[in-house]
Amino acid sequence: MNKYNVLHPFSFMPNLQDKTEEDIKEIYTFLESGKGCWVKDDKGNEYFYATTAVPTVGLGNKRVVDAINKQMERLSFASTCGQTHPYVQKLAEKLVSVAGEQFSLCFYTTDGSGAIETAMKLARQHFMQKGLQGKSKFISFDGNYHGTTFASGSVTKMGIQETFGEGIKGCYTAPFPNMLRPPVEGTEEEITDYCLQRLKHLIAEISPDEVAAIIFEPIQGVNGIIPMSKRFLQQVASLAKENNILLIADEVTTGLGRTGYWTSSEYYGIKPDLLTISKGLTGGYFPMGATLISSEIESSLLEEGGIFLHGSTQCGHPVGCVAALELISIIEEENLLENAKEMGEYILSTFKNQLKDCKHIGEVRGEGLMISIEFVSDRLSNESIDFSLGERFSQELRRQGVLGNYFNGILLLYPPLNVSKSEATFLSDKVLQAINQIFGGMNENE
Repeated sequence: MNKYNVLHPFSFMPNLQDKTEEDIKEIYTFLESGKGCWVKDDKGNEYFYATTAVPTVGLGNKRVVDAINKQMERLSFASTCGQTHPYVQKLAEKLVSVAGEQFSLCFYTTDGSGAIETAMKLARQHFMQKGLQGKSKFISFDGNYHGTTFASGSVTKMGIQETFGEGIKGCYTAPFPNMLRPPVEGTEEEITDYCLQRLKHLIAEISPDEVAAIIFEPIQGVNGIIPMSKRFLQQVASLAKENNILLIADEVTTGLGRTGYWTSSEYYGIKPDLLTISKGLTGGYFPMGATLISSEIESSLLEEGGIFLHGSTQCGHPVGCVAALELISIIEEENLLENAKEMGEYILSTFKNQLKDCKHIGEVRGEGLMISIEFVSDRLSNESIDFSLGERFSQELRRQGVLGNYFNGILLLYPPLNVSKSEATFLSDKVLQAINQIFGGMNENE
C-alpha cells in the first residue's frame, strides 16, 4: 500500500511515514456520496450533513449540476483579465441588486480569504487615491475569523496567526461582546458599552487619520456562531462613519441566505462599504468568492479610469458564475430565505426548550440556519467541558447519524437552506439524543 500524501487543512494529523489511505479512513470520516442533506461514508453509513455553511441548496442538486455541465461544454474557461464573458456581468448585476443599494461593483475571487484580501487592498487603494496614504491600518474583533491568506490572517484573532509568526503591520484588535464569555462583568448593556468605548479609544489611540477600515463578522462563525447585537453593530457603523473609516462586512458565511436574509447587513440595518461572500455563493459546486464594492469606492478607483492590480487567473470563472446564478434562482423560486428563517427558528426553539435544564449547556444561539450549542462543565463557572468528554460527544453524534462541526466545546450546525421539516426534526432529535446519552440532565437540573 502507498504512503498517504495529503496534508489536510485545520486537521490534526499523525506521522504519515507508515500511514496509508486505509489508516486515514479510521481517523477521518471517509465520504463517498451525497444528495440533498445526506452523505454516505465508505461503510454505507448515512449522515445528516451539517458540518459547514457551504451546501446552500444541498448536495447533488440537479439544477445546479445540469447548469454546470452545460457551461462546461459551452465555455469551460475564460479569463477576465482584459477579456470578459456573458456571465460575469449577469452575476455581478444580480449580486449588487440583492446586497444593497450602496453597491455598484463586484470583484470575483476563488474563496472567502481572497475576498477579504481584496477588500483590504481596495480600502487602502481608496484612501491612497484620495491622497490619504496614512489611512492604511485595520481594526477587527476578538474571536473574528477572516481567512488564511497573509492579510486576512493578520485580522483573524483566534490564535492562528501565532503559528506562522508576525502578520502584516497595522492590524489591531477590539474586544467583542461575547455575552457568555464577556471581556468584563456586567449586564448586556454594560458589556456592550464597554466594548464600544474600547473601540472608540482604540481609534483615537491609533488616530482616525491612520485607520482604513473596521472589519467584522456580523455573526462570528468559526468562534461559535455568536451574533453581534444590533445595537453594538449599528454603533460600530456610526463610529466608522464619524471617523471616515470604511466598514468591511465579512459575510463569507452569512451571505446569500444563511440567516434568512440575502445579507446579515440587511438584518442589522447597516450599509457596509465592502462586503465579502463565498460559501453561499456557489454552494460548494465551484470554488468562488466575491467582494461587493460601494459606489463611493468605485468613484475613487475608476473616476478617471484606473486599474486594480490584484486578482488571479481564474477570477470570474464562467462555470462558477453559472453555478451561482442557478443557485440564486433556486433560492428565489423555492422561497428559501423564508424557509431558512422558519426552519432555523424551529430547530433553535427545540434546542432551547429541551436543553434549558441541562447543566452542561452554557448557551444555545444562532440566526437562521446557523445554530450552535456551547457546552460547559457547569453554568456557574462556564468553563468549557473536558476535551475527552467532547470527543465522546462528537463520536456519539456520528453514531446518531449527524455530521456537525464540534470545535472547542461548541457544536456548530449548518443545515442547507432547503432543509424540510422532517429533516430538521431528524437533526434536532438526533442531536438531543446524543447530548442526553453523554451528558444527561435534559429534563432536570442535576
